[in-house]
Amino acid sequence: MNHLMIDLETMGTRVNCPVVAIGAVFFDPETGELGRTFDAAIDLEDAMNYGRIEGSTVKWWLGQDDAARQKVVRGRQLSKDAFTAFGKFVQAEKTTVQPWGNGASFDISILDYAFPRILNLPPPWKFWNVRDCRTIKEIAAGVIPNYPHPREGVYHNALDDAIYQAKWVSHCLLYTSDAADEEDSV
Repeated sequence: MNHLMIDLETMGTRVNCPVVAIGAVFFDPETGELGRTFDAAIDLEDAMNYGRIEGSTVKWWLGQDDAARQKVVRGRQLSKDAFTAFGKFVQAEKTTVQPWGNGASFDISILDYAFPRILNLPPPWKFWNVRDCRTIKEIAAGVIPNYPHPREGVYHNALDDAIYQAKWVSHCLLYTSDAADEEDSV
């Protein structure tokens, strides 16, 4: 599998914000199959050494449910350790990775900024392979039925969000593939 859905939890919305959680899942959008997962909760104080916190995001986190907030405040991994492990996780697939994020200027852009800042290394993918969930959602709106399965896991838990997004993208692509197959058979 070379498609990798990534979700971050951060303390801001700009590329230089502290990353406090990384969740990722490899997936096959043509079948909906999920593969290996990655989940890291980073120590907030350490994360702040590598980014600028935004007050509006802190206020937003304070309004989230307890399960989501706990993931942010209970992180114990150092940023360098989490990013090193994430880089190894991505590279272990030994394929050209196509990273997906929920927004063209959020998850992947933040990681593109953070890898060199934290590890002095480029991110483990090529910029031309980046994919965006929100584009799929916009194109699918009104054309493809809503994802028929209830949301599982905790909202704003990076791994739970990544898994849901991978399933949603796969649903959209499978639906369009099935629809194209039906048109070809008519």
